[in-house]
Amino acid sequence: MEVTVGILEEECVELNRRFFTFNTKHRPYIVLKWAQSGDGRIAGPGEGRVLISNEYTNRLVHRWRSEEAAILVGTRTALMDDPALTARLWKGPDPVRLVVDKELSLPASLKLFDGKVRTIVFNSSRHEEGDMLSYYQLAGDSSLVHQLMIALHRLKIQSVLVEGGARLLQSFIDEGYWDEARVITNTQLELPGGLSAPVLGTIQPISHESLFTDTIRYYRNI
Repeated sequence: MEVTVGILEEECVELNRRFFTFNTKHRPYIVLKWAQSGDGRIAGPGEGRVLISNEYTNRLVHRWRSEEAAILVGTRTALMDDPALTARLWKGPDPVRLVVDKELSLPASLKLFDGKVRTIVFNSSRHEEGDMLSYYQLAGDSSLVHQLMIALHRLKIQSVLVEGGARLLQSFIDEGYWDEARVITNTQLELPGGLSAPVLGTIQPISHESLFTDTIRYYRNI
């Protein structure tokens, strides 16, 4: 029998990049996503939620959610935005919902705790497994992001879409724990005095597309 190897190798690696990352780097494949205003703000100057991306881009984001195993936010995003973190605007599976709540301060009334989708709460004091709601106690002296990578590998979660706030996103960037970034910019919106968006540095986008008021730039951490 004659066997030929290496056919379409690059295409196969690209198709299975989540699997290879999980098994060679012992962490999930990380996709960062955020929306920012034209002047580089991820939120307005007040406490109220600002809708930055348009309805067409929102549908695309829900498609992205359906393509990853899990979705992650931090304590402040969960509290201020009360997101459902589902793929309800797209036909596809909902990702596992992950939230960092080290002090277990989030109220049970949040959509994250509605019992409709499996949810895992990463914290510093409680470890409890449940069918729809679990608590995972983080331990160790390493950074929060590094602890998350260890925990997610143990939980066998192969990919994560990070939709957290600026601080959580910047932590992933600064520590190099990311593989893709998708940055949505509303070119017709400005938020003077708002919260600055994360910074990728000098990395150039590999592609971009426009959806009405929004420009989406795609990055890879080579």
